[in-house]
Amino acid sequence: MIILIYILIVLFATSVGATTGLGGGIIIKPLFDLVGFHSVDEIGFFSSVAVFSMCVISLYKQLRRKIEFNNNIVYSLSFGSVFGGFLGEYAFQFIFNIWNNQQVKAVQGSILLLTLLLIFYYTLSKEKVKNLQVKNTIASILIGFFLGMISVFLGIGGGPLNVSVLMFCFSFTIKEASFYSLATIFFSQLSKLGISVLGGSFIIYDLKIIPFLIITAIIGGLIGTRLNQSLSIKRIEKLYFLLILFLILLSTYNVVINLI
Repeated sequence: MIILIYILIVLFATSVGATTGLGGGIIIKPLFDLVGFHSVDEIGFFSSVAVFSMCVISLYKQLRRKIEFNNNIVYSLSFGSVFGGFLGEYAFQFIFNIWNNQQVKAVQGSILLLTLLLIFYYTLSKEKVKNLQVKNTIASILIGFFLGMISVFLGIGGGPLNVSVLMFCFSFTIKEASFYSLATIFFSQLSKLGISVLGGSFIIYDLKIIPFLIITAIIGGLIGTRLNQSLSIKRIEKLYFLLILFLILLSTYNVVINLI
């Protein structure tokens, strides 16, 4: 029963995540927290496995289409996100070792809720906001570092934050931002998984779930990539907006539950 619930969550999250550039983890993490079958560190690991699997497929499919992208931006963001991912994982492990499971969930949920509210505000106001056109390599690395650190610390993949920040900093459309977002998510989650595997911490987790997560995330990535290619920018933006609203409500509920 637990595996079936996780499969349904991951299929929904990765399909939508690949479509909008959300990455899936932003949906998986709060929904896994909601059902509460595993500890917060296991949930973070499961989310990273699913998101990483989805990213591999989505990026492969998009690169096969020979999508045009700026090499310098991709390499700079990816480089920064790797080191940001390392720092985010160590920060998470630090608070996980000194606080209990419920306290960690409350902290993560509160930061996530604040992040979503800021993203929601930007989404509503982006027509009035003057976007930047960052061209400096160092600035791109720092942006990638910030996105990788936050996404790994929260265990969310970072999708909506990535998309909003990339649209603001580089003046991308949502379709362009979704590609760069997936690249950033791929490398930040790679660093998180690398720490877990090299440190051996993953051995204590409920590993029988992992194959189901990987297969489901791959299927979701294929579905989402096809939808991203077929839907108009306006429809993707509408789906993105509705998901942010849903996640704000879900995150608010999770924070309240863990603070009671």
